[in-house]
Amino acid sequence: MRKADGSEAREITVACILRPIGNGPLTKAQALKAAQLLDVHWTTIYRLRQRFLAKPVASAVKPRGRGPKTGGRRLGARAETIVDEVLTTWLPRQPLLAHPLSDLVLEIRRRCAAAGVTPPSRNSIGRRWTIHRETESLEQAGNPASAPGNFVVHRPLDVVQVDHTQADILVVEAISRRPIGRPWLSLAVDVATRCVMGFYVGMDRPGAATVALLLTRVALSKAAWLDKLGVQLEWPMRGVPSVLHLDNAAEFKSRALRSGCSEYGIELMYRPVGRPHFGGHIERLNRTLMERVHGLPGTTGSSPKGRKTRPPEKQAALTLQEFGRWLALEIGQRYHNNAHRGLHGATPSSMWDALQGANVTSRWPATPEAEWQFLLQFLPVARRTIQANGLTLFHLRYWHPIFAAWRLDRRTVMVRYHPEDLSRIFVSVSGKDFIEARFADLRHPPISLWEQRCAVLHLRDQGHALISEAMVFRAIDEQRRLVAQAQRSTRHAKRQGPDPNHRRSRKISHTLVSEPPSVDQQAESVDYSKPAPAYDAEQW
Repeated sequence: MRKADGSEAREITVACILRPIGNGPLTKAQALKAAQLLDVHWTTIYRLRQRFLAKPVASAVKPRGRGPKTGGRRLGARAETIVDEVLTTWLPRQPLLAHPLSDLVLEIRRRCAAAGVTPPSRNSIGRRWTIHRETESLEQAGNPASAPGNFVVHRPLDVVQVDHTQADILVVEAISRRPIGRPWLSLAVDVATRCVMGFYVGMDRPGAATVALLLTRVALSKAAWLDKLGVQLEWPMRGVPSVLHLDNAAEFKSRALRSGCSEYGIELMYRPVGRPHFGGHIERLNRTLMERVHGLPGTTGSSPKGRKTRPPEKQAALTLQEFGRWLALEIGQRYHNNAHRGLHGATPSSMWDALQGANVTSRWPATPEAEWQFLLQFLPVARRTIQANGLTLFHLRYWHPIFAAWRLDRRTVMVRYHPEDLSRIFVSVSGKDFIEARFADLRHPPISLWEQRCAVLHLRDQGHALISEAMVFRAIDEQRRLVAQAQRSTRHAKRQGPDPNHRRSRKISHTLVSEPPSVDQQAESVDYSKPAPAYDAEQW
């Protein structure tokens, strides 16, 4: 396991050295310098660069030999994480250490002992500390962000800031129109142009899956996402950022995010603890959007003062999907085309168009296959064991013919899933080559993780201790039928016009519902009381 971790660190180091050289001719002086940094012969640099130009990701320069490589990191993954956390989080909070290196060694050893990990040697910790100090000094010398309010970036996608905030509005259920809480809004803004590269809105507190989906919306085309929202507008801003500027939240330090960013050469830059002005651009954008949200029905305002005179529970009217549609229009049509004071009166959209010549188009996946590989790299990860009846994830059962061979030794596999579509998952034994597995019962419609969680919560409220796949899909099917019926009734009422003398009260069961389904989800419901048809893939 340590050998694999050292190899991965080596790949990242080689990619970081080769990437700045670009596509131009490689001189012998450059090759000699790179060889000195990597401790290899200078002719090896040409071979590594040839592989890297063919596929500009870190895994392309994976060492072909066996055994640990000179200069590679030999610490285990957990030990690496502990060392990084102590250097970046614990050490800045200890300004009065009498013997910094000794205290650093003691803290790392204490954490390693608590985690059951073999601690690195004193010399290894000393080398890491020296590299950390040199990196910090270089960043402070060449980075204008060291001065508050003077973070200047000249090219699009050089720095993208990401942050979460809880919106100042209550959203409602799609049927009962009862408030269900304040949604979380995740934003990504390009510092050079002030363009919003993407956003994600949901009811769950942001986690690693939220960050993964947001980053894929930053890099990939937004056409399918906007079409799903039902919004017609131009949103050309996209691309793989060079630096992600983040705060120190746990979801920004997940293993999946770090691994994906290392593969595509995305540097993770964390704000200093206790200095929110280092994220001033996105904090200002959050405030601008919340000022606009305060004009919507159901707004809570930015302060608890005066809420009794304007109770948001009585005025809330937007569902989560409607709020997401409003945000897309607010950002894509209004914000991107309004003069921005930080751009000296230019609009974010015009600034993006003006800087298109800054090699922006070369910084996004060029082919559908490359886009798919990028998406797969950032999807959330789970670990599961292949059982006799296949693979179970979120109370849902999946099957692939190769599971028949894997189930014999109860093999543990890596699973990547898309939170917005659980109808298929991607499974790998090695963590490299993934196969696609679908629902074992092919009658099941596509569902989202949000729908699955709503259905499980509803079943728990009804007192079901054991939850099966059939129960989950029955609950979701009932919810979707209620939403479809409510939409039909609303359209009928609008066609008939208002009739004050004819009011009918309808009893609607108290069911926790998800967002309205798309058109392809409103198909004829499945009778789950009947057994599923036999498929060749399910002959276990």
